[in-house]
Amino acid sequence: MTIVKLKRAGSLLTACALVAVLGGCGSSEASDAGAAAGGQAGQGGQGAEAKPPTPPTGVVPFEDAKAGSGEGLKIGITELDLSVGFVQAVQKSVEEQIANSGAELITCDSKGDAARALDCAKQFKVQGADGLITFQADTNAAPRICAAGPDVPVMAVDITQDPCQTAFVGAANEYAGELIGYNVGKYFFEKENCDYDAFVSLESEAVGEVNELRMGGIRKGFESVCGKVHDLRQVDTGAGGQTDVAQKQMTDTLTALPGAKKVIVVGINEDVIIGALAAARTQGREDDLYLGVQNLNPDNCVIYDAPHWLGSVAYFPEHYGELLVPYLIKAIKGEQIPSELLVPHEFVTADTVTDFYPDYSC
Repeated sequence: MTIVKLKRAGSLLTACALVAVLGGCGSSEASDAGAAAGGQAGQGGQGAEAKPPTPPTGVVPFEDAKAGSGEGLKIGITELDLSVGFVQAVQKSVEEQIANSGAELITCDSKGDAARALDCAKQFKVQGADGLITFQADTNAAPRICAAGPDVPVMAVDITQDPCQTAFVGAANEYAGELIGYNVGKYFFEKENCDYDAFVSLESEAVGEVNELRMGGIRKGFESVCGKVHDLRQVDTGAGGQTDVAQKQMTDTLTALPGAKKVIVVGINEDVIIGALAAARTQGREDDLYLGVQNLNPDNCVIYDAPHWLGSVAYFPEHYGELLVPYLIKAIKGEQIPSELLVPHEFVTADTVTDFYPDYSC
C-alpha cells in the first residue's frame, strides 16, 4: 500500500489558516509514488458479502424544547464559523429552539480561530451564561477555553471539548465514516471490480479524535468491501476542514496523478469536497473524481451535480438545536443527561435525496 501524506506546516490556527492565499502555509512530506491498479475485493475485502455498518448506541431522536422550559436562563453559543453553511444551519436550529424555550441566547462567532473562541468563553463568563454550546475546531485549545469560561454545563458540538464538556452532541463519527466507505466500496465493487487509481482522504488533523474516527471509519468501511486501501493520500485541510486549503492541496495532488482517471475522494465535510472540485475544474478533471461526502446541504448543488457524486451521509444540522437546547436546559436544571447525544445518520444518494429533503432541486 502506498501512502502519501500531505500536511500544512506550522500552527493550523494561525492567520494563514483562514486567508485565501496559502502559498507559504502548505508542504508535501512525501513524493508521489504513482497510481496502482490493485485493491480488488479478493485482497481482504468481502465484496458482495460485506455487511453494512451497524448504528451505534447513543443515537437519540430529535425533540423540541418545551415551551417556557428555559425562562430566566441565559445560554451562550460559540460558533465555528458563520460563513459556513453547516454552521449557519446549526445556528438557526439553536435560535429556533431557544425561542421555543424562552431562554436568552448570546452568540459569538469564533471564525474558526481558537483565540477568538477563547475570547467568546471569557465574554460568556462576564455576561453570566448559565450554560454553553461550544462549536470550535481545535481540541488542543479546549482546556484553555474551558478554563476561561464560566463553570456551567457545556454541550460540545461535533468536536470534543475536554475537560469541561457535559455532553458530546453531533456525529456518530466512526459510523458516519463507515457508511461512506461501505457505500463507496460497494459502488466500486459492482461497477469497477474494486479497481481505482488513488484514494484521497481530505482530513482535518486539528479536530483530533473526530478526524481519526470519521476518516478512519471511511477506510474501514471501504476495506470491508474492496480490501486494503492502496495509493492513499491523506491531506490535511486545516482547522475544521477549509475549502481554500483543500483546493490548493487537491491541485497539488491531481498534478501528481496526471494519468489517474478513477480517483476516490472522501472528505471530513462538504467544504473540502467543494475545494477538491474547484481544483479538478481548473484542470478539466471533474470526471476523474468519485465523491463520498460527509454531510448533506441540499443547496450545495456543485457537489450533487458533479459527474460522480456517489452519495453523502446526512448529518441534519438543521435539527441540531433539537438535541442541544432541550438537553442543555435539563443539565442546567441539574438533571442527568447522556454523555453522548448522536444524530441518526442516513446515507443519501441522488435516488433517495428527496425522501429527506423534499424541496431538493439540484
